[in-house]
Amino acid sequence: MTAGVLAAPAIAHVAVVVHYRFAAPTQRCIDSLLTQSPPLEVLVVDNGSPDGSGAELARSNAGRERVHVVHNRDNRGFGAGCNRGFDEALRRWPGLQYVLLLNPDAELAAGALAELLATARRHPGAAVVGCRIDDDQGRPWFQNGRVPRWTLRGFHCRAPAATEFATEFVTGACMLLRAPVLRAGLRFDERYFLYCEDADLCCQVRALGHELWITHAARVRHTGGGSQPGTPVLGELNADRVYWLARAKVLFARYRLGPLQRAAFFALAFVGKPLAALLTQRGLRWVRPYFRGLCSGLGVRRAALSPSAPSPA
Repeated sequence: MTAGVLAAPAIAHVAVVVHYRFAAPTQRCIDSLLTQSPPLEVLVVDNGSPDGSGAELARSNAGRERVHVVHNRDNRGFGAGCNRGFDEALRRWPGLQYVLLLNPDAELAAGALAELLATARRHPGAAVVGCRIDDDQGRPWFQNGRVPRWTLRGFHCRAPAATEFATEFVTGACMLLRAPVLRAGLRFDERYFLYCEDADLCCQVRALGHELWITHAARVRHTGGGSQPGTPVLGELNADRVYWLARAKVLFARYRLGPLQRAAFFALAFVGKPLAALLTQRGLRWVRPYFRGLCSGLGVRRAALSPSAPSPA
């Protein structure tokens, strides 16, 4: 593992993995990346893991020249971790062409990197390429994406029959990004902290005149939820995730929706969804984190990017 700057123009592909707690899933992710062809460097960003797992990953991969672990002092959110990885990758490898962003609890299937790269080359206007993602039972978790601007519900949607196609949204669980677009300044908005930062990035990409594509010739296996343990309080979401999701959707509505769309979303968020949850959920433990998240999203300044996000506690 190399800590210094690597002046290696021949390095064209780098994977960025943002790690937070639990070393085992991230190690499986790393292992899946190292089997890919063409070979790529793996840059792991430890996002201030409190369980020592970042240091554990650094030790266990110390003999692997293509694995590099960097550490953030604290957890500033998923988008901030990704941005640190992008900055490090562009600094270390000046000749970089593509950056693959992969969730730490995801594993790239054999040949997936080659298929993602092939799709990107067939569509030079694509700044971001995604793929089909299956859950740990082999069922489709992500096939295609959209931005449901009136409700902000259902970002994952059915895919067309084609093997590859243009789309409106690619999940941040697996994104192949063109390095020149990152050099030009594309970054995640760090105000989100968790959730919706990938949808916001996709909106940025389209606003800049670039395209997003998905290929089903590449597959990823995604177990999900590894860094967010806890008792579910609303569906499969624990209290922290309810907070961050509600907060993120308010931010997205403020930044990316038109006036009528924003009004429709807030009516659903503050009235419609709570009423539906009261009718369908057995307990009320979701109420406090949900409304705290909504109110927190309303209180975030619209100006400069926030260096950190408030705790849901």
